[in-house]
Amino acid sequence: MRSNTSLNSSPIARDIQNVVSDAQELLKTVQTEGESKMGDVKAKVQLQLDSARQMLGQLQATVQDGAKVAVDGADEYVRSNPWRAVGISAALGALIGFIAARR
Repeated sequence: MRSNTSLNSSPIARDIQNVVSDAQELLKTVQTEGESKMGDVKAKVQLQLDSARQMLGQLQATVQDGAKVAVDGADEYVRSNPWRAVGISAALGALIGFIAARR
């Protein structure tokens, strides 16, 4: 993945951490205060979970769009340079075979 989506700084990671923190708070609340405060904490956890799901959906769409652009670019390159693509593929295959044979 890209460096700007690292786990330490991404909004998704913060949302997931918030969901985990709220879930822990929910468990503590159930143990200590019971039903009275549980509804509030449960609603807060649900909001955080919905937010995290939305962010994950946006991330999935972004990744899919990026992959489509990369595939389209590779397809265009191979169609315009077929022999060069065959040579690159053969070189990569030989390199992978060499590395695999060493192990």
